[in-house]
This record gives sequence, C-alpha cells and structure tokens, in this order.
Amino acid sequence: NLINDSYLRDLSLKIRSHLAVKRKNGEFIGNYAAYGYLKDENNKNQLVIDVFAAAIVKDIFRMKLEGYSPKGIADRLNKFQVLSPMEYKNSIGINFQSSFKTHAKALWSAQAVLRILTNEVYTGVLAQGKTTTPNHKIKIVEKIDKSEWTRKEHTHEAIIDSFYFDIVFTVYSILLFI
Repeated sequence: NLINDSYLRDLSLKIRSHLAVKRKNGEFIGNYAAYGYLKDENNKNQLVIDVFAAAIVKDIFRMKLEGYSPKGIADRLNKFQVLSPMEYKNSIGINFQSSFKTHAKALWSAQAVLRILTNEVYTGVLAQGKTTTPNHKIKIVEKIDKSEWTRKEHTHEAIIDSFYFDIVFTVYSILLFI
C-alpha cells in the first residue's frame, strides 16, 4: 500500500506540474469551452469562436450597455427562445451536464448572464487555475486567491473589446460594494 500511495503521489505531482506549464503557456486545459467558444478540432488546448454563440454574447453585452439588468437580459433571451449555454452545448453534440439546471429545459437566468458579463475570456484572456484540491487523496475543491491565478492575454480571438468589458465589469464591481 505504501508503494502504491507513493506512486500515486508522484503521478499526481507530475500531472499538476504538466498542467501548470500548459496554463503558463496559455493553453486551455478546461473540460468545456466558455459559451461563445469551442475547442479547436486540431488542437484541443486552443479556443476558437463559435459564430452563433458569439453573436449572443455580443448581444448580451450590447443589452447591458443599453441599460438592461441581468434579469432583463435573461428574460429577453428566454422570450426569444435563445438556447441557454447548457442547452446550446447539448444541441451541438457536446454532452454537458450542470447542477444549475432547475427545469426540464434549462433557461437563461440572471446568474448565467452575470457569469458571461464578468468573464474576461471574452476579451482574449485566459484566467485559469482558479481552484485546486489539496492533494490526490482529498477531493475537496478549494478556491485560489485571484492574485495566484494564471492569466495569459491574447491566447485566442476576443469576442468583446476590452474597453466595453471594462465598462461593464467596473459597473458590477461598484455595485458589489454598495
């Protein structure tokens, strides 16, 4: 048992260091690409724009800049029967499951809109390494301080100009402290 445990610990350290190198090089290592992106068919560590979903992301930012609340944006998307991120991924053949689904058909929510409005991946920035587990035996996920995230700019094509993202993000930062 001690030898097996030692082998697993060594393997875990090697995998963690390999993933850290990939993050540092700006390679995407997540299971699923963010809504608006797909993994490149030739290089699974590269994000490419999903034209249809990217148009929805642009619409979400446009509506926010026009003054809509996240709830208002979600209601409009549901009114026009735009597939939520989970339903869209399932419709294009990606087997995606989430604990956020509360109805038979997942709908847009204010929280889903907020996740899009505050995710800097849409500006061409990969921020990875946000969570970890203490070691290979303990499966409890811990959040990592934002200062320790691995951020790499210009790793993929941006959907949203960083100027507009900063406007939206600044508004939410101010609202969180009020």
